[in-house]
Amino acid sequence: MELMRARGVYMANCPQSNMNLSSGIAPVRKFLDKGIPVGLGSDVAGGCHPSIFRAMTDAIQASKMHWRLVDEQDAPLTLAEAFYLATVGGGSFFGKVGSFAEGYELDAVVIDDASIATVEPLAIEDRLARVAYLSEDRNIKQKVVRGQAILPQQPEKGGDRGSRSLCYPP
Repeated sequence: MELMRARGVYMANCPQSNMNLSSGIAPVRKFLDKGIPVGLGSDVAGGCHPSIFRAMTDAIQASKMHWRLVDEQDAPLTLAEAFYLATVGGGSFFGKVGSFAEGYELDAVVIDDASIATVEPLAIEDRLARVAYLSEDRNIKQKVVRGQAILPQQPEKGGDRGSRSLCYPP
């Protein structure tokens, strides 16, 4: 790992692919602790779903398995860490991508989470968790790449039903 860090190697973690190919559980916590840049991928060649949100939850679950079965010193990934890997972590390989910070390219997904049931108002972190674990393609209303909409938002039939939209990354 020291050689990887010294040479500026980026680690692409595709947990679903690793599980489907039985190729092991990536020690993501060790990579992060050693300062090795890590990005999250949705490898559909070895995986079965292109959703980055699914990749986030798979990464969290795989890190829990690594913690429980391989090394109990390696804490499992948090949702915030998985989100970072899915945005800035992976985007940094390509340059100024993966953040809404000034000077970064605007890449974004607009999500309407109104159809994901809840009994009370939620904080943004809880809404992100709900989206990561429960959203579907129908929740994606718009995609923007390099500032250009590639999936325009379509107006809902019947007007606005009090929808709430989330925009990621924050």
